[in-house]
Amino acid sequence: MTDTPPPAPAAPRRRLPALWWLFATIGAVAGVIAGLIIPPPYPDGQWWGTFLTSAGFGGSLAVIGAGIAAAIAFYNSRSDRRQKQDADALAQWWGRFTWACEKAVSTKRGESEMGLSVLTALIDAPWARDEDNEMAIGVANVINDAMNAAPDKRWWQR
Repeated sequence: MTDTPPPAPAAPRRRLPALWWLFATIGAVAGVIAGLIIPPPYPDGQWWGTFLTSAGFGGSLAVIGAGIAAAIAFYNSRSDRRQKQDADALAQWWGRFTWACEKAVSTKRGESEMGLSVLTALIDAPWARDEDNEMAIGVANVINDAMNAAPDKRWWQR
């Protein structure tokens, strides 16, 4: 009998933001109004030529272009904000990790245990990447093994 891993859970379904629904509703209403106001095309094409070269058509395209640009800018700023928050959290994790490593190898009484406990607490931090967790586990294991090697003496006193 082969051991097969359980199937991965389905990715959560993403919903469109409320702003998109607002844009779609405004677009639909504008389309209905434009459909009622603009007369049907005639075979001679004179009306369409006049409309397509008018200032009103150019202005409406400018508004549509500005809406698209605003949506892109909103998406990019949200993405940049999220990346900055992740980078700041990781930098804070790294500062805590280095502090914990320094305390874990300290020769002062009680600091070594405190540094090791902080180091093990940092292992499952939500903003740490998998390779960061592996590094923290490895460092904690090395320090813990060195502390347990000589129970009557601390590892720094050997």
